[in-house]
Amino acid sequence: MARLLAFAVAGVFALALGAHSASAAGSTKFPRPTTGGEYAYSTPEAAPYVGARAVVHYVTTGPDAPPLNDDNGNGYPDYVEQVSVAADTALLYYGRHGFKLPLADTAGPDTKPDVYIDDLPAGVFGLTFPETAEGGSFVLASPRLDSRQKTLGSLPITVAHELFHVIQFSYVVSGRLPTWAAEGSATALSMLVFPKVEDLSMANFLYGWLFQPWLPLYDERFGCAHCYGGAWWWLYLAHLNSGILPRYFALLEADDRQGKPATLGVTQLDAALRGSHVGPLNDVFTAFSLNLYRRGLPLGGAYSLKSSTTPRATSIHSVYGLSAQYVPVHVPSTSRGVVIAVPYGDGPRPQVTLVVGGPKGRKVIGKRFRPGQGMILSTLFRNAAERKRIMLIVTSGHLKGVAYQVGYAAVDRRGKLPAWIAF
Repeated sequence: MARLLAFAVAGVFALALGAHSASAAGSTKFPRPTTGGEYAYSTPEAAPYVGARAVVHYVTTGPDAPPLNDDNGNGYPDYVEQVSVAADTALLYYGRHGFKLPLADTAGPDTKPDVYIDDLPAGVFGLTFPETAEGGSFVLASPRLDSRQKTLGSLPITVAHELFHVIQFSYVVSGRLPTWAAEGSATALSMLVFPKVEDLSMANFLYGWLFQPWLPLYDERFGCAHCYGGAWWWLYLAHLNSGILPRYFALLEADDRQGKPATLGVTQLDAALRGSHVGPLNDVFTAFSLNLYRRGLPLGGAYSLKSSTTPRATSIHSVYGLSAQYVPVHVPSTSRGVVIAVPYGDGPRPQVTLVVGGPKGRKVIGKRFRPGQGMILSTLFRNAAERKRIMLIVTSGHLKGVAYQVGYAAVDRRGKLPAWIAF
């Protein structure tokens, strides 16, 4: 299967049309709109607009045509020039931030990547074809995008998003990219190229992701909606160390050249983080999950705990790989402190973080069970705010998840914080 990557939206908090696949029979290549195929132009194209880093193709009649107003009178529609400016801006940004240049386009009129303004299915803003396409990777962009800074279906965001797929395909020429990583990183990079532009469809994906942080980053169901919202992760990595993403795609490229399947690309991601000297994936993902809470973002809770001075225990829970569970803990108003124990089963060890006092509050350092598998976290409150806002964060920064249980108890106002507690 040769892969197309699409940036699309189906409605408010709705699911994206997502990442499509198309069969490539034998040596058949995806044709350009100028030569035929599903997205063929119905009329001859106008003279392409050749920008500094990309070429923009368009027609002047029919449903494929963009708005034709030419306010500056230079002979090219303003819409075409706006696509060109967005493309040049994005490709300049990617080059300056350590990514490979696009591979040479062999379909003309020169070797720069080609963007075709073309009528697309309802709800689809752009499509990017892989290097196996005619002449190499190329982009289709809807003729109905909006260049305003706050809109649904942003022209600059869509163009930057799709061109980052072209960059990705310059590494993984087979097109066999992990879809969750391809879409999440393209979403993040488009936002970094145009930080002042707010695409409302993008905002829907981002906030939808926050409501379900317990789903794995690599969840590609429902049109890969969680993949787009996973831009939170890729934005975090880009700010953590600008070399992480170029290194990650270089590792995917090395495997692709050897014919090794990337599968979900998690092993390569861990190697990229270690190679960038920021730590293993498990630790970085834990820090990322805490960072989301520290920022005061509206994170969906997996469940909540209501404690008393009598020790209680939950049923067995499971945390997915590359996911986080935010668990509010409530204690009586007279409590002096809280004790939480988190034993876990076989498999990778989950990371457990306790913060008291809200997002800007104090992080409680836990201790390992001795003997056994698990963590115990205990603290005496230093003020009323710490008692009122307690958050337990359970994460798995591994490909696989793990089963765990929570034991918990409040410390009464007369009590002394116990050194140990049995659940």
